[in-house]
Amino acid sequence: MIVEAKPLRVTFVHSPDPTYADTQNYGAQFMPVWAYTLAAHIPEDGRFDLQLYDTRVDDVAAIAEADVYLFSGINQDFTMLSQTRQQLKQRYPAMISLIGGPICWSFEQAGDLDKLADFDHIFIGDGEDAISELLGALASGTKLAAIIKRKDRFEIGAARPMNRQMMKATLSRYYGGVLEVSRGCPFLCEFCDIRILPDNNRPHNKSVKLIVEEIDFMCRNGAQQILLACDNFIGEPRWAEEVVDAILEWQRRSGFRPSLYTWLTINLYKQHDLMRKMRLAGFDMLFIGVESFSSNSLLETAKVQNTAASLEEAIKEIQAFGFVVVGGLIFGFDSDDETSFEQTLKGLLDSGMLSGDPSLLTALPGTPLYRRIKAAKRLRDVRYGLGGFKYQTNIRYLMPSHVIIDGYKRFINRFTDGRYQYARLKAFFDNLERGYFVPLDRTGYGNLTLFATMVLRNPAALWQLLQRIGRFARRPTNLYWAARGVLLALSRRHIRGGMSYVQFWGFAWSNAILKYRGLSAADFDIDGIEGEVTAEQILPASYTKGVVEAIPRVKTEAQLRATTKQLHTLIEQRVRKAG
Repeated sequence: MIVEAKPLRVTFVHSPDPTYADTQNYGAQFMPVWAYTLAAHIPEDGRFDLQLYDTRVDDVAAIAEADVYLFSGINQDFTMLSQTRQQLKQRYPAMISLIGGPICWSFEQAGDLDKLADFDHIFIGDGEDAISELLGALASGTKLAAIIKRKDRFEIGAARPMNRQMMKATLSRYYGGVLEVSRGCPFLCEFCDIRILPDNNRPHNKSVKLIVEEIDFMCRNGAQQILLACDNFIGEPRWAEEVVDAILEWQRRSGFRPSLYTWLTINLYKQHDLMRKMRLAGFDMLFIGVESFSSNSLLETAKVQNTAASLEEAIKEIQAFGFVVVGGLIFGFDSDDETSFEQTLKGLLDSGMLSGDPSLLTALPGTPLYRRIKAAKRLRDVRYGLGGFKYQTNIRYLMPSHVIIDGYKRFINRFTDGRYQYARLKAFFDNLERGYFVPLDRTGYGNLTLFATMVLRNPAALWQLLQRIGRFARRPTNLYWAARGVLLALSRRHIRGGMSYVQFWGFAWSNAILKYRGLSAADFDIDGIEGEVTAEQILPASYTKGVVEAIPRVKTEAQLRATTKQLHTLIEQRVRKAG
């Protein structure tokens, strides 16, 4: 008698840090793309039984017994991932745990892999074409190494459609769909860990055909909003235009009109034809790393693409087509000083940006910035995760900590003021009169109805919403300026969809009030240099010596030239003049 082997029970566990997730997304929940992507590369031949649990919507106590639990996450998720693994291990002692994803690569770069030692296996690198072999080995009882490292990259052009069964069962739980379309970015920002992944300093793109197939499947299963996840959507502009053209053609055939959101770089402003097509295809919000309105700070980090023209004018050119630029902003560059906070407020107003929630510069393991800060003996030993602080970073800044904290508090007081917020909204609407505006024929990515539905299903998010409303209404002038914003949109009736901009403006404004009301020094775990700054603390002698990166040498040298040139200028200003 032949007894068929039972399938290996494999459970994907998505367990992000709840505080960080709630702070970043304000109640909206997005698909754990890593799970659907890896599941696509596990054979559907009966050998494996797959399940997905997301601790944002599933109770850990409800996670069923499995043979193998797969984990992934980012650095901030470390504590939550460890706690979830521990709870499962207590209930299912025979379980095997395997962790991969960005946290493993980052911890390796920082020399902190031992912190993940409680997991049975640590996988470093892309797992798509390795997952089947790994699970097959576990199913057969083959012993795997505790640390498994892949040196090359998975060719994303060989990606398979995300696991359809898993998507059908869980898609409705999330804010639309998320689809990874490309990896890599050709730019050289000193603080960014995208460029330093093996062969990641250039675009790696999914096939246009597969992208359209994935979007079609999501829409046929109820998705109305889709995030096209990538490092830089226009890293290869010709491919980006092919994607947009294919989406437009598919929309004509299918009748579906999803709203689209993606991440890209500021050089989009030069590509008018692409921007027009993107608007027709349903793109309405774009995340762009603005970082700073100081050219010195941008040059210091070799973000040269942001210095080719006036940053304010580039943002206005993009927003004139109707896009909302969701800008990443950073304080704490070495070239920053106490005037940077006011300079940022002016830049936001002059460009008419409706968003712009800043963060403090952090040295990500493996980056040139991390290497420089460590060599300068300015690296702080802080735990992974925010630990109850709104801001906790691993850099000793050149500015004293009290200067940063005081400047940040002044920034927030002005940033959340109704008069200032209204001025930005008016600048945005005025910019739409430039003659480029392309209206949308759909709701837009910021769908308040869908957001409200998600919030009502999540007690923590509902409580956060009530706090948002209460804190916003606590200052009566906020209600006055909000009403002025509505009247402004009504006065621009020729701008179709004007109220959607007011909705996004109100959402972003109330987010800031929710997050920052009562901001105090106790919310910061940061450090700065008190007293005189030395040249070695800005540009250590070892920074440019023996640098080996997995990118063309000429590009490494280009970044080093840009960074060191600006830092030499800073040394002249701050050290030698002081001496």
